[in-house]
Order: sequence, then C-alpha cells, then structure tokens
Amino acid sequence: MPRAVLATLLLVTVVACGREPAFTDRTARLTIGDRTTTFTVDACGLEGQTFRLAGRAGSGAILQATVGVEADGETGVTRSTGLTVYGYEQVDLAAFGDESWARRGQTGEAPGTIGTARIRGARIQASGEAAVVDEEERPTGDQPLSFSLDARCDAED
Repeated sequence: MPRAVLATLLLVTVVACGREPAFTDRTARLTIGDRTTTFTVDACGLEGQTFRLAGRAGSGAILQATVGVEADGETGVTRSTGLTVYGYEQVDLAAFGDESWARRGQTGEAPGTIGTARIRGARIQASGEAAVVDEEERPTGDQPLSFSLDARCDAED
C-alpha cells in the first residue's frame, strides 16, 4: 500500500476516534467531580432569552436547569443561569447566578457558582460549583462540588 494512502487512512482513523461519542437528543450529562450521570430530558426549550430543561436519571435524581441567553441566541449569561439536582446520591445540589436566584423569589447570596454558560446549536452547557443544599435550597456548609452540564434538546416542546 502506498505511503500516502496509508497516511491518509491513519489520519482519518485518528480524527474519527478522537470525536466525541454520539450525543442522543433529549439527553443531559451532568458531571460532578469525576462522575457523570445521564438524564433523560423530559422538557426543554427556549422561552424568550431563557433556555429551560428538566430531566430525570434512572436513579430517580431530578435535574432542572436554566441558561440565560443574550439577544444573539448563542451567548450564555452566567448571572441568569441556574441548576438544581434533587436526589443526587442522597443530597440536593444547587448553583445559581445572582439574577437567576432572584428570579426564583429568593433573597440573600445564591448557592454555588456558575462559571460558564453557553448555547451550541441544540446543546446547552454550563459549569461551576454546586452547593449541597437543604430543602429550602440553602447551603448546608458542605464542600462545594465542581460540575459541568452538557445537554441536547433538538425537539421543541
């Protein structure tokens, strides 16, 4: 086999293997620390300048997230982004930007932090640190946990 053909086949194989695995529509992947949980997205969609989603994992954990979106429809707004996870390994988690926290009618400092938020076509992504919270969504004082959310929602609700 000629070297040029062999080199081309090798390059195609490396590029194909380096791609991210298929990401099924209406799926959310939440990584906390080094553990990833997959959620089935039950409801999702863009309402004005806010993208919302709700999903559940096989374990019974429930995910709710909102990502604020700039007028361009792509740029995420961290202060308008929030995430809650109920029943994640026997605890509840929350991370909110200040504006998102206030829109929930909450006062005081928002639990957790949102470091990034963005829209990539049909995918929403956010990351930050989630606080372990009590039933009133107030931090318990436990160590915050780093998180990243990657969700895909092609179909409209």
